[in-house]
Amino acid sequence: MVAPAGGAGQARAASGWLEAAAFVVAIGALSLVYAIGHTVGAHPIAFILYAMLASAAATLAVVGVGPNARRIVLHPASWLVGIAIILIEVFYYQTLAYVAPAHGNLMVRAGVPLAMAFGWAALGRRPPPLAIAGGVAIVGAIAFLVGVTAPEARWPMAVSGILTGLFMVVRGYASEFHPWNRAARTVREKLRVTGLVVLVTSLASVALTALAAAAIASEVLSGSRLVPTVAQLLHAPTILLGCVAGGAILTLMMYLNFASVVKITTENLTAVMAFSPVTVWAFQEVGVMAGLIDAGRPEPRVVAVMVVCIAAVLMIIAAGVRARRRERRTAAPVARPLA
Repeated sequence: MVAPAGGAGQARAASGWLEAAAFVVAIGALSLVYAIGHTVGAHPIAFILYAMLASAAATLAVVGVGPNARRIVLHPASWLVGIAIILIEVFYYQTLAYVAPAHGNLMVRAGVPLAMAFGWAALGRRPPPLAIAGGVAIVGAIAFLVGVTAPEARWPMAVSGILTGLFMVVRGYASEFHPWNRAARTVREKLRVTGLVVLVTSLASVALTALAAAAIASEVLSGSRLVPTVAQLLHAPTILLGCVAGGAILTLMMYLNFASVVKITTENLTAVMAFSPVTVWAFQEVGVMAGLIDAGRPEPRVVAVMVVCIAAVLMIIAAGVRARRRERRTAAPVARPLA
């Protein structure tokens, strides 16, 4: 067998880094669209469900449903993954109702130490000391961020941000142990599994939400801010922005995520994602200059939290890489002298 040319391997890695960078840029764009959604009065549940439906439909239109669609959607883990994906976006969208996008995106960094803690407590995956130090730094930075947030927004933002991080952890570990996701080897296969999972859970969620809205409208149930009204479900800007967020941005993010991981590994993608608060801030500034949103520029102390969180995530990634290198050296066979 002829080994692949070095130039081809370098080109593949370069494209992976570009896709990872594009993924982080897309996070900034998505955050801006979410902030615009709040400006036009889009209800969180309605907005995100339209986005999820559009994303699933666009993904499956490209990759197809495949021969095992029924078995995938009926697997219990699919519902856990799908609901977690929806709730991540619902709570992130809600976080941006209280603070500017750059501020809210930092709050979501709480998911990093939460993932480490769960992996350690539930699966015995003890992080290296340097990674623990990085996790502690993030906890401290997030606590400081909550403390400097305006009192009227402080705790609602903190709760929404932490729940976003929590469901990121649920999604991550549920996807890791999902049998069909584990079996998927190509980007196309992984997109197909995710598209099916999101489609079935978002369809069920839309149906339940519509029934609840109709029951409230007919006074069978009492009203709740958690449930959009019929008018909010039929709000044209909500439908339009939701379809843009899902059909374009979330679908692109899904592709860029899987494509970059295949080429440069999860660790490197995560390292690039550490800079997402910067791209979110950049898109926030664009939105303000264009008159699309009203958001204040981050204070110096919020920027300091941003720097700490970026550095801490890079510490965690570096610790993991070093630990794996040590494991490989330890597991390497020892050469025996010739007789």
